[in-house]
Amino acid sequence: MENVFFNDEVLEAEKKIISDLKIPSIVLMENAGAGAADHILKNYISDNSPEVVIVCGKGNNAGDGFVTARHLHNTGVKIKVLTLFKESELKGDALVNFRILKNLFNKEINIIFCSKSSDLLNEIRNEDTIIVDAIFGIGFKGKPDARIRSVFESLNSLRNNFIISLDCPSGFYSYDQNTVCVKADLTLMMGVRKFQTMFYKGRELCGKTEMIKIGIDQSEFSKYNSRKIFRPDVRDVSELIPVRDINSHKYTNGKVFILSGSPGLTGAAYLCSMSAMRSGAGAVVTGIPESLNDIMEVKLTEVMTLALEETSSKTISITAYPKIKEKLKWADSVLIGPGLSDNEETHELVRTIVRENDKNFVLDADAISAFRHDLKLLKNKKIILTPHIGEFANLTGFDKEDIKKDFYEIAQEFVRKYRVTLVLKNSPTVTVNENGFFINSTGRENLATAGSGDVLSGIIAGILAQSGDLGNSALAGVFIHGECGDRLYSDTGDRGITAGDLIRKLPEVINHIKNA
Repeated sequence: MENVFFNDEVLEAEKKIISDLKIPSIVLMENAGAGAADHILKNYISDNSPEVVIVCGKGNNAGDGFVTARHLHNTGVKIKVLTLFKESELKGDALVNFRILKNLFNKEINIIFCSKSSDLLNEIRNEDTIIVDAIFGIGFKGKPDARIRSVFESLNSLRNNFIISLDCPSGFYSYDQNTVCVKADLTLMMGVRKFQTMFYKGRELCGKTEMIKIGIDQSEFSKYNSRKIFRPDVRDVSELIPVRDINSHKYTNGKVFILSGSPGLTGAAYLCSMSAMRSGAGAVVTGIPESLNDIMEVKLTEVMTLALEETSSKTISITAYPKIKEKLKWADSVLIGPGLSDNEETHELVRTIVRENDKNFVLDADAISAFRHDLKLLKNKKIILTPHIGEFANLTGFDKEDIKKDFYEIAQEFVRKYRVTLVLKNSPTVTVNENGFFINSTGRENLATAGSGDVLSGIIAGILAQSGDLGNSALAGVFIHGECGDRLYSDTGDRGITAGDLIRKLPEVINHIKNA
């Protein structure tokens, strides 16, 4: 898995690794710049490409830029370096690499000091020019002064130029900041991913992201990843998908029992049931209010239905508990919640089921809200919770905006206190358990469609029934769900898909991941 560090903590980790391994920092700068140049050359330079303009500050990020310029020039790319600070203001490894660049190619590379943003714009005359942002990287803190703010605004005004930021967009330091930053089309991250760049404002500003190796193995970063923040990739997830035994039958491949549905919300029951089946479960039984049973029997031809006593509101009644208990004994995983309603009697049924039974539970949607006044009932149970931020706010009593600002600490504390697995649906979704904080690497804005969360809960319940491992099932389910969305994005773009489209993609996606 890839390590992820908070922006302001990665520099300290690198210092410790440099000390441990006795690697001179200038070697890491050389690796970073050479790797960036190689990526740019292979992916963005053609025979008729115009010059590459590299805009440099004065710190280590500028040093990466100077190295990038040197390596691109060595391959025949036309380079122009625009510096926002004079040579006398440079120091350390950045100064060394500036002087190397100047001494080697004094007459071949234009190195131009730009005292103001208009100077910079005058040097970028071609709309096809690639601009490399090497101004500040992750070393920036506070607010930019008037001159630098004007530089950022000028770069952002160049609508047709392709902007590549080294490590992170300059001026950026927090995903909830409101100060101006460079807006990149591509960000080349050095060594490890930075937490702040992966959410909200950071995700908007970074554009596409790619990793550049700097000569430090992930295992070295893992030694200092005290927060245990990781980003699983397809190879990690492939190991989490259960393999069917050659002599297996439907009841040895995972049995899922689902409680779902209420008037107007039968679609939720259908979506989670079918996604559980499509994720590889051998058998699924869905318990629904008895007045909805006839229509659901027509709609769910591969899923068995269980008609249950209902309340006056036609939601599942607590009087159905004895019948439900028999299916709880049968099931390998139990999903409760999609379309269940906010009826208080139904909520009391949910609390009773969790309180009195030792099963592997997935609680979604309305089942989560059943515990907003009885959180203690969740403690030390085998539970995966799958709320979006609004549902998590309702459950915990935290303000929604406060959760957005500090979801890492709030989610971590919740999991520590109640010992559950938390899937916090976000952009991207995170999974938190006793083993760490995992940021999903799949999924895009096309997943923002009604029923998408029902599909996710069904996938997780289906995998959990097969594996019995709560943490791994949550991780795999979230990744698979996002990958289904990514493949549909390739076909249809950022809108227009339905939750049913995700279900139809499941076998193809799971097979691809399993064989990765």
